Amino acid sequence: MKYRVCQVEEIPRGEKRSYTIKNMPIVVVHSKQGKFYAIYGVCPHHRGPLAAGVLGGKTEATQPGQDFQYVREGEILRCPWHGFSFDVTTGACLLASERLRVKTYPLTIDDRQVFLDV
Repeated sequence: MKYRVCQVEEIPRGEKRSYTIKNMPIVVVHSKQGKFYAIYGVCPHHRGPLAAGVLGGKTEATQPGQDFQYVREGEILRCPWHGFSFDVTTGACLLASERLRVKTYPLTIDDRQVFLDV
């Protein structure tokens, strides 16, 4: 079932907003690249509120000894309680992806409106 969440303009690129859909906390992210993502708004570690977390990127190097680069800005959401970082595109935890995941939800955009598929 589809639920209207917001208009595209309500979430600037690189930002997130919190919504409650069917009594579920949902965080909708508008990445710097212009894509929208939706994840469950509660951290699986100790149930911290992901909507209060920092949306950013991550640093990585392609090989040992190479300079680090800041990548994927606006696609990594960090829990404010213990710093667990989640990839908003997949829901995977960057530190423990096999054990800790956050449910992701498909979004569709129709006539500048963002809809959540639950």
